Amino acid sequence: MQCLFLLFVGMIYGGCAPTVKKAEEWLTPSVKSEKEMGREFAQEAAKKLSLVEDPDILEYIAHVGAPIVEAAQPMTYRFRFHVVKSPTLNAFAVPGGHIYLYSGLLLKARHPGEIAGVIAHELAHVKHRHTAQMIGKGTLVNLATLAAILISRGEPAVTAGAAGAGLAMQLSFTREFEQEADRYGLLYMHQAGYDPRGILDFFEMMMREQRFSMSRVPPYLLTHPLSTERMAQIESLIQIHRLEVAQPRQMEDFHRFQALLQAEVEGPTQVIPLFRQHAEEAPGEARAWHQLGLVYLRYGWARESLGALTRCLELDPNLASAWADLAMLQARMGHWEQAQGMFQKALELRPEHGAFLAMMGEAMLQKGSQKEALELLDRALSADPLLIRAQEMRARARKDLGDEGGFHEDMAGFHEKMDRSVEALKHFRLAIKAYGEKSPKAEEVQRRIEQLKAS
Repeated sequence: MQCLFLLFVGMIYGGCAPTVKKAEEWLTPSVKSEKEMGREFAQEAAKKLSLVEDPDILEYIAHVGAPIVEAAQPMTYRFRFHVVKSPTLNAFAVPGGHIYLYSGLLLKARHPGEIAGVIAHELAHVKHRHTAQMIGKGTLVNLATLAAILISRGEPAVTAGAAGAGLAMQLSFTREFEQEADRYGLLYMHQAGYDPRGILDFFEMMMREQRFSMSRVPPYLLTHPLSTERMAQIESLIQIHRLEVAQPRQMEDFHRFQALLQAEVEGPTQVIPLFRQHAEEAPGEARAWHQLGLVYLRYGWARESLGALTRCLELDPNLASAWADLAMLQARMGHWEQAQGMFQKALELRPEHGAFLAMMGEAMLQKGSQKEALELLDRALSADPLLIRAQEMRARARKDLGDEGGFHEDMAGFHEKMDRSVEALKHFRLAIKAYGEKSPKAEEVQRRIEQLKAS
């Protein structure tokens, strides 16, 4: 950084002084540099932040975000989504396409459209290179400062002090950048089929949280300040550009996702009483019983899970994911015929649903039927390439069947989806060795290596 500064001074006093705009462009990191920043930041964040590694949770976020990424094409970056275990109401994006969502925010959201709104807004900041421009303008000093702000942001010991607040304010986007992110975020949501008012719902929730606890402003509002004027402008943009959606995109099983996330970030002594209370307060609500059965299942309480899931399906026999979860429980108990029938019921309600096919494949692996498992997992990934656990299960099936190259290639795909590039590259290289370096399969894997390195 010091060398850059000296070179910049030399240009000014050498009679070739650039305009302020040219200087900003010159100092703004390139797209390639942004990708390198993103990789370095992700590696550091993995050490400093407590990140969720449950594939089911990450799959759900990937499914919420994928239509928005598609709507924002053409795209310079490959976007990756991370979930931070923290009750903080926060989210941020870093150069290169990494978006971090805090569990506190995800559990506070009332519907998937609010999460989609956050993702669309953050994605717009990245696509339009707002952080990179801040570095070019000198508003944000460098990547080290960015990492210090983002990794520590929201922690009580940091935000309680003036230094922490000062750091957070350094990453407050300018009014111009916020307006641009609002505008493009709404457009991406609309093009993705989401109701753009999802971002308004989210902002309104954040403002209520701020009023509810005046002593602690949600960290998201430190870097994305809100006002009634801004909210009115967003509403106006929706109306002027006719961004209403007649039939908004629906994301199934939001209640299931939130139950899984709650179980991931807290222990059974907190989670089980919470969902038991929900079921007792709404005894006729199938989803409340589904959530209770699911957290019982996650903690290994088989008998209790069986009772809650059975009650759920008595109340709503069309809740497909509850059939799949009950089928998985039956498989773990060794009741293969019952499990098979329940999986079929789930697939009748949602034909060729990738997640259900993957669960069936996992059950067949437990049973020791590797060929059947492989066929189901192939179908699952064909129906839904975003699946994560299915990739790992297919790797196991291929290894059991003696396909060493396929095992390493699928394990590389699994680690790539989990954003573990070092592990992914290791398995890709082992796949090349297993396939034979001159084989067509090895050449295909080599292309995937180059794509990964460039992303």
